[in-house]
Amino acid sequence: MISHETRSLGRPGSGARLAPNYALPVSKLRGVPNSARMALKRQGINTCAKLLEQAGKAAARRQLAERTGIDEELLLRLVQRADMARINGIGAVFGMMLEDLGIREVGTLARQDPVKLHATLKELNTRERYARRSPTPEEVADWVAQARALPRLVET
Repeated sequence: MISHETRSLGRPGSGARLAPNYALPVSKLRGVPNSARMALKRQGINTCAKLLEQAGKAAARRQLAERTGIDEELLLRLVQRADMARINGIGAVFGMMLEDLGIREVGTLARQDPVKLHATLKELNTRERYARRSPTPEEVADWVAQARALPRLVET
């Protein structure tokens, strides 16, 4: 996961709906081996949007894995990271923290209680020292709100 741009359709903090930057290159996702990036590129998949479109569904992902030679588990992880990259404010470090908690997809994030999730992330960061700071309660609440507003694109 990396930090990425999102275009706000209203002023920040206004609860305005966000339009994710689907042009984020697959190469910017954490953990994309060069061989997988090149195999995806040969299939015309070079953005998170294309990856989600072509591999969001399990059957399509299996077919893509066969065509590219990319391990299905790796492909699923990349699809999940592309899915989470739709959330503004979740960068590489906070993304790793969420993954360690088993939150790998927008749908899973949408089902979280923001207060409990914030407390869990704070405890995890205190124990494991992922980042200089833990996400704020407002950031976590915003992530969950964004996740609840986004369509589900990943099928496992």
